[in-house]
Amino acid sequence: MRRLLAALLAGVCTFPAHALDIRPVSVSVPAGPAHAALWLDNPEPTAWTGQARLYRWTQQGDEEHLLPGTEVAVSPAHLAIPAGRRQRLRVVRLGAAPHDAQQGYRLILTPAPGAAPAQPRYSLPVFLEPATGTPPTSRLRVIAEGSPALPRLRLYNDGDAHAHLADLVFVDEQGRRQPLIDGLAGYVLPHSHRSWALPSRPDGYAGGRFRARLDHAAEAALPAAAPEIAAPAQAGL
Repeated sequence: MRRLLAALLAGVCTFPAHALDIRPVSVSVPAGPAHAALWLDNPEPTAWTGQARLYRWTQQGDEEHLLPGTEVAVSPAHLAIPAGRRQRLRVVRLGAAPHDAQQGYRLILTPAPGAAPAQPRYSLPVFLEPATGTPPTSRLRVIAEGSPALPRLRLYNDGDAHAHLADLVFVDEQGRRQPLIDGLAGYVLPHSHRSWALPSRPDGYAGGRFRARLDHAAEAALPAAAPEIAAPAQAGL
């Protein structure tokens, strides 16, 4: 089971050519209407058949976990999309909205057994919005840790919404830019933290600033994590 979940997470937001066209690629279920929809377009000359499943998505330390979710449902769960046609998929919240922070899920689309080897599996983020009255926001902090030879970037999100991180760069004290991740770097769920390995640098990323596009906004500097926030996580590494 653990190996299966690792394989599912490995396909996060991967959309190969000659496959389903999915819009949107991230689903938000509002606190009011208890449902949201996405569309699956099949531009291929053959039908796409498979199933849709929802998993509760959590981040603990540097690990991501997918567990069976009972608070949401997907309809239809079994898919048969003819060539050149489209299918609407609905995500429905079954109970009350979360009280304070977003809840994360993963929608996994798996081809039917016996499908052509070229047909991929899809994994899309789904977020249940809390009933707080005001839209929740992320609050991301970063810190470089480890050695200059084996540095890591640790990200803390103590906000009530997920953080969407893209186009990560490092700018040193002389203003020189080092691109680190082009496109989507990943997600940090509410009240969670993650880390990524970085290319080695003689200065160990000291003295400069990390910049990225956070939550689809323009590029900006990422605030540094306060020592009292970073210390507990480093102690457990």
